[in-house]
Amino acid sequence: MKFLNRISLISFIFTLSVICPAHAGTTPQTMIYKANQALATDPKDAKAYFNRGTAQLELDNYAEAVKDLTQAISLEPKAADAYFNRGMALRLGKKNSEAIEDYSKAIELFADNWSYYFERANARIVTADYDGAIKDGSEMVRLAPKDAESYFMRGLASYLKGDLDAGLADADKALAVKNWHKGALKLKAEILEKKR
Repeated sequence: MKFLNRISLISFIFTLSVICPAHAGTTPQTMIYKANQALATDPKDAKAYFNRGTAQLELDNYAEAVKDLTQAISLEPKAADAYFNRGMALRLGKKNSEAIEDYSKAIELFADNWSYYFERANARIVTADYDGAIKDGSEMVRLAPKDAESYFMRGLASYLKGDLDAGLADADKALAVKNWHKGALKLKAEILEKKR
């Protein structure tokens, strides 16, 4: 369980870089201001709700983010990123089961997004759904076989499930890709200690 705080931090930092890349360099406050202007003109502007909800997420206003992203989804039900961002707001607001539902919907709409599986695996680990997290880790490996984080996430889930051999194998694979991956190094050390 020592890894859960690290996973949440990695997840949040990673996600902030992908939540809304079109607004890179724009402050959340500016995004909110522009969204409010757009909504004053068109109260059914799904993009404005999405942008405002994303900005609220970046400001750690999770309830407001969920509210705006829910509105965006009601106006544009096939917006995978809106489900993903609402899932982030729910997970960061400690509503992991609801977050898993949103990540699953995002995956249903766009199955080849690595970050969707990453976040769902993270939420599944927190809810002790290790089998689900292992499956998500396998999808991450399929989508990005040269990404150490994919192997680390699957290895962590295997370790937490009690499958030390699978956890060790994935820690080694993560280290083969990125030999200084701190999480994989720590995971490997903990597994080897337990195997003594």
